[in-house]
Amino acid sequence: MVNRKRKRRIVIVALLAFVLGTTAFAYAASLTFNGGADAGRAGTGVGKISGYDVNGIHYTLNSADPAQITGVQFALTPDTATTVRAKITGMTTWASCTDGGTSWSCPVAGDALAAVALQVAAAD
Repeated sequence: MVNRKRKRRIVIVALLAFVLGTTAFAYAASLTFNGGADAGRAGTGVGKISGYDVNGIHYTLNSADPAQITGVQFALTPDTATTVRAKITGMTTWASCTDGGTSWSCPVAGDALAAVALQVAAAD
């Protein structure tokens, strides 16, 4: 009987230690965001981007070789982005884009036949 009570105490103490240990770890690993306007926006994807709509897409072709794409222009909604990069799938590098007021211009380069989809990464 004494042995059974002792085992029960050990199990209860071990269970209490486990609960306290995991609770302390959960508090140490948590992050809190205030969700205010200063939280910012960011997203990446193909097509519609989390937080932004990409529209008015226009591609520029090389005048000497129209099978080559030399640039892309598009607008972002909402117009709050401060950093934008673009890449056409099938092309190797991301291009830094410049803000032209109502649209962004990106100097992408590559074979138009290899172009599959436009990828845009934007953040404010």
